[in-house]
Amino acid sequence: MKDIFFDMTAVDWIFAVFVVLSAATDLWKRKIYNWATFPAVILGIGLNGIYSGWSGIKFALLGVLVGFLILYFFYLGGGIGAGDVKFLMGIGALKGGMFVFKSALCGILVAGAVAIFWMLVKGIFLKSFKNVIFQMFSSLVSGFKVSPLPKTKSPTLPFGFYLAVGIFGYFVYGKLFL
Repeated sequence: MKDIFFDMTAVDWIFAVFVVLSAATDLWKRKIYNWATFPAVILGIGLNGIYSGWSGIKFALLGVLVGFLILYFFYLGGGIGAGDVKFLMGIGALKGGMFVFKSALCGILVAGAVAIFWMLVKGIFLKSFKNVIFQMFSSLVSGFKVSPLPKTKSPTLPFGFYLAVGIFGYFVYGKLFL
């Protein structure tokens, strides 16, 4: 574990602080704030530009775009907040498109597993599953128009927190084993 800290770059440190801070605010206040996401995007683009010139800027901008596209349609459907989308854009700016894609998949798996477990415990899994399948079917029939999911009285989970857990886990795994 000691080697992880000595091998980290400035971008890695900013990434780590950004992920932990965003996870904490999402868990505590159910928000990922602009005062965290916007500086992450700006610092990601700027530092990657300083380290690698124009290719670093392109690397960071591609990461921002990939981060945006991964969650944008979930946001349109009402399943997540805009802070979650901006959080992934910040991750993309700092670590690039491939990292944000792979780590977001890990985060989505963590969030999905927690959500399924929670729905099973609360006895609402089948109803929720039916709502999601209906939305997917109606989206296909309507030419991929995204409509919001029906509102329920179920409490929401802090998606950004679980997303951050998966992303940080992927980062640590990469530092230890890749």
